[in-house]
Amino acid sequence: MTHFTPTSSWKMNAMKFKSLTLAAGIALSPLAASAETVLKMAAVAPSGSPWGKWGTAVAAKVEEVSGGELKIELLFDAQAGDEQTILRQTMKGRLDIAFVSNAPLTLISEELAIPSSPYLFESTEQGSCVAHQHMAEVLGEMMDSAGVVPLTWMEVGHNVLFSKDPVKVPSDLNGKKVRIAPTIADVALTNAIGASGVPMGTTDAIPALQTGSVDAAVFPTVFGIAIGTHKVAPNVIVTNHSRLIGTVAVSKRVWSKLSAQEQQWLSAVFSGAGPQLTDIILGAEKALLGQIEDAGIPVHYLSEEELAAWKAAAADVPAAVAAEAGGNAETLVDALSAAKTACGS
Repeated sequence: MTHFTPTSSWKMNAMKFKSLTLAAGIALSPLAASAETVLKMAAVAPSGSPWGKWGTAVAAKVEEVSGGELKIELLFDAQAGDEQTILRQTMKGRLDIAFVSNAPLTLISEELAIPSSPYLFESTEQGSCVAHQHMAEVLGEMMDSAGVVPLTWMEVGHNVLFSKDPVKVPSDLNGKKVRIAPTIADVALTNAIGASGVPMGTTDAIPALQTGSVDAAVFPTVFGIAIGTHKVAPNVIVTNHSRLIGTVAVSKRVWSKLSAQEQQWLSAVFSGAGPQLTDIILGAEKALLGQIEDAGIPVHYLSEEELAAWKAAAADVPAAVAAEAGGNAETLVDALSAAKTACGS
């Protein structure tokens, strides 16, 4: 079997990063530097990953358009701790900017698991539209109340299933133990399909698959392949059952101390760059799936009938997630529904 090295597919075209767009009205020429402001942005993402490269490019663009007046110091490779720690510290104002996936957002409220409900979006295009054109108005007030101000939305990608045995339809997982993220959305889905969901962190998943503690694992496509999940669970089922969207958010305490110009620089650069991260991650999904398939790993794409079976099994999950989340869940569900309608199918 051909050896697979995921980092080789992460060598993105440099032009993708050089072309980070800016909102209208921001001068591209360097400005005369004065006293500089340095903000720390923390993430668990490896600096060499697509997320790390994107963050590095965005930081460079912020420094460029501000003429060196505003700089971002990058704390990647989990230097500031795990994602929950990063988000908590940002909410308290002890870190400046959190660059985190969807899972830790439930620290703000369980309601923030709702956008990760299975088969929420009718198409990839609809999900991208909702994320980058409507998510701020849908989630902004809730995040503001928690002490963070979203700058853009972090594309994590689609969840797929890595299984030790072949799987095509949900009934193939009846009674099986499946590693899931510790979110109410993942728990509700495994309950619905008759599997036993085992919430655990990413570092424990590979050993659990090796020892048989779990039979399968749910991971975002790019991340799951990058850590080698396919090597111990060599049946990859492209369910794409949920779209995972995290955030880049600045501490509200920090935001309030920035000048109007500094706020504009941050907002313009990050909002312009967010959709490009989506393009990069979704493109990497296709490339990596093709690469491991070429290396002899069984990659199963669902037929129309199989997809219908998955959607039928998950049909009641969004309502179950909303009920479990409580609070203003119904309001959030309505807001997401309106955003989906506005984006079309």
